Amino acid sequence: MRDVKTAVAKNIAKYRIKSNMTQLELAQKINYSDKAVSKWERGESLPDITALCEISDIFGIPIDALVNE
Repeated sequence: MRDVKTAVAKNIAKYRIKSNMTQLELAQKINYSDKAVSKWERGESLPDITALCEISDIFGIPIDALVNE
């Protein structure tokens, strides 16, 4: 089984950095704390589906691009 947490962690960080955005800036755009974004990027937790939808909209990518390796 693929490791979704690892894929999401890597992809959020990749697209955030590619967009020249800090964790705090991303967090503010989706109404979460920068600590939550940090946990997602470290693979300690996963964003809920609402946050995933908002993140994919911000980066202009399909949700698939966040959850797949």
